[in-house]
Amino acid sequence: MNMQSEPSKILTVEEVVSAFDDRRGWVVASNGSKLRSEYGLCALVPLFNEALPKIRNAMGRIHIMFDLIPLARRDPRVVEIAKDRLQDRSAAVRMHACEILAYSLRHDAIPSLEQMLAHPVAETRVTAAAAIDAIQHQNHHFYLDREHKGTAFWVVNPQDDPNYKPRAWQIRQEIQ
Repeated sequence: MNMQSEPSKILTVEEVVSAFDDRRGWVVASNGSKLRSEYGLCALVPLFNEALPKIRNAMGRIHIMFDLIPLARRDPRVVEIAKDRLQDRSAAVRMHACEILAYSLRHDAIPSLEQMLAHPVAETRVTAAAAIDAIQHQNHHFYLDREHKGTAFWVVNPQDDPNYKPRAWQIRQEIQ
């Protein structure tokens, strides 16, 4: 297997569409895993942006959106992808788009989410409202902890865990 910095070939949008346009979840997961290991998730973001509208099957779009959540704060393109996917025909894709926007904590996402408050599907309205609440309070945990009880935590990256204590080697790595 190749290192992420040296993929064996240049990947095309058509290849990404082909890899993710399948009804079988295990096929999509396997293909996605192979692409991530060979190219790296960050390198795939622009290709995902182009491929998402072309992927007919929801399973592939769902998988891509779920994979993008951890990048929501690091890559502004991911936030734009999520805004575009708020109008997706799949409720699960719309939910993951709301999750990305909630995790990003970006106030500029609120107008897009507010448009979803009038969506015909109740679940979409609820997830959009939860995302808005999380952004307004600048606390992504509120996307899950909708009553603000402090009992539910959404750990996307290790630092999201309120009990997270970095190990000595992680502290040394941050200093360098």
